[in-house]
Amino acid sequence: MDSVQLSAPVCQAPAQEQKKKGIPGSTIKIIAVVAMLIDHVAAALLTRILISNGMMDVLMSEDYRQIMQWVADNAVLYYGMSAMRMIGRLGFPIFCFLLVEGFQKTRSIGKYVFRLGLFALISEIPFDLACSGRVLEFGYQNVYFTLFIGILSLCAFDFFAKHNVHKVLQVLLTIAGILILPGYAALAFCNFLGSLFAQFGVSLIYLLGGQEKVMVLLAAVYIAFVIVMAIVYAAYRHAKGSDRAWRMCADMAALGAAMFAADFLRTDYSGMGVLTIAVMYLFRKRKVISMLSGCVVLTIMSISEITAFFTLIPVALYNGERGLKMKYFFYIFYPAHLLIIWLIAAAMGMGWISAI
Repeated sequence: MDSVQLSAPVCQAPAQEQKKKGIPGSTIKIIAVVAMLIDHVAAALLTRILISNGMMDVLMSEDYRQIMQWVADNAVLYYGMSAMRMIGRLGFPIFCFLLVEGFQKTRSIGKYVFRLGLFALISEIPFDLACSGRVLEFGYQNVYFTLFIGILSLCAFDFFAKHNVHKVLQVLLTIAGILILPGYAALAFCNFLGSLFAQFGVSLIYLLGGQEKVMVLLAAVYIAFVIVMAIVYAAYRHAKGSDRAWRMCADMAALGAAMFAADFLRTDYSGMGVLTIAVMYLFRKRKVISMLSGCVVLTIMSISEITAFFTLIPVALYNGERGLKMKYFFYIFYPAHLLIIWLIAAAMGMGWISAI
């Protein structure tokens, strides 16, 4: 009896006060930040060193022996940079996952959207300096713009889910959903074909016999996708009713417009980054499936994103709690670390070399 009494706890905290097992959101954010820092050091600093060592001249020479000799001479830097960039692939999907989590839990979606837009603008000069060595360069925008456009699309999804609109607007949104997203899909498909044939040294324009034939292919693919989308709409309307069907098309219209906007602005990860956010939101009730689906989208975009699947580990351990209150640290860290990396490159005499 005495031994039982001695081993028994004096008191036990109520179940609701006990900490949940797993890791909080702040820990996952730190993992993403560290991965992003490693990636940007490789992309903005080591790449500049490699360029200074003649990388671009060697690659443009297309002399296999010369390229292999250069790689051997710069093996530590080259393979180190490649490994660091692979680690960096963990950052973006985690930020997308946390964006979806934040969208669902924030007290003020308006303030959340405003912060993302504000830091997109604040981060652009440090981003351009780090990537291109220019104060402003409009050919490639920072990832905050992708996240900003992504959360606007989530706002649209949420609005269509909770509000009714006039019948005329329902019809217009239905038509837009059937027409806009297939347009993006057709362009993406033709670009994929072009990239695929380019790997074998063949131009899609040359293969098809001219620019006009490429446009015919694009039109044919677009029409095929529109027909598929119309069939999906009709089947969904029959199964779920007209109210659910127009909302689905409205979501597709918003997603297509957001992806086109990201491509037009040439944001980091572009339209596929927005699609990653949307797909994660679709599966938001099942965290691991949400992250898995996002990683699949990113890997379809580029096979180099395959290491993103390692993000399934921290997400599987995620306990749903916020953790450390470091909200503004994560916002400020992005432009701050980019500026510091560029200042280091500038101190090394490489600040004005473009790394992209």
